[in-house]
Amino acid sequence: MTTAKDGDVVYLHYSGHGVKLADDDGDEADGFDECLVPLDFQTKGIIRDDDLLKILVKPMAEGVFVTSIMDCCHSGSILDLPYSFKADGTQEDMGEEEGFNFDKVDETPDIEDV
Repeated sequence: MTTAKDGDVVYLHYSGHGVKLADDDGDEADGFDECLVPLDFQTKGIIRDDDLLKILVKPMAEGVFVTSIMDCCHSGSILDLPYSFKADGTQEDMGEEEGFNFDKVDETPDIEDV
């Protein structure tokens, strides 16, 4: 959980392995969850994008400015956010993801299930 409040700045950084696994709850348009593979994954498991949304994104207070750098494979939508920017020379601005499922953002997080 986060203690960040309106006006705070949060910096998230992950450098490591990332993978795609079959979506286990049917909320991904492409059928895959993007996942982080931490050092202790063999005993603690991987961290799915759904988990990051519930644990990191959803609890953030309105007005918190977050910069997230995910240096790993399959990290483009790792936080399951409704906006994206790909620095590939084709975009100039942040864009809203077409068909984004806002229901999963509106769900109340159940941290004990994560």
